Amino acid sequence: MDKNNPSSGYEFLNHPADVWVHAWGKTLEEAIENCVYSLMETMFEGNIIENKITRDLIIEENTKGSLLVAFLSEFLYIFDTEYLIFNHVKIDPIVKNSSGKLEIHAICQGEVFDPLKHIPDIEVKAITYSYLEIKEEKKRTAIKIVYDI
Repeated sequence: MDKNNPSSGYEFLNHPADVWVHAWGKTLEEAIENCVYSLMETMFEGNIIENKITRDLIIEENTKGSLLVAFLSEFLYIFDTEYLIFNHVKIDPIVKNSSGKLEIHAICQGEVFDPLKHIPDIEVKAITYSYLEIKEEKKRTAIKIVYDI
């Protein structure tokens, strides 16, 4: 994510108990990429994740909201089971697959969590549907989502 690019990014909104994120981009895919970056920033201090491991992710769901929640939840699962954290995500255009479901394919780069290098911050328990909002316009998509901590 280029923090100097106002057409793409994310910010943290005020929430009394959890982490509420507003992410945006020129496309739905770019906005979702920024959700991933906000999730990693929530979970880890600093930005010292290197591109040592590449992982392909493919998720399919019935709606854009469920696709987003499932996709972000996969990052929590991968961290919990394989200790992998990511700093680069590139999402291909979301398509409707042969079974009629929406499919997201992403190539993700990162590395294995190292407690001597990476500083844990907030433990995210789940990605929620609470306050979930996806607004698509011609040249901009905005997402609001809550991470349960």
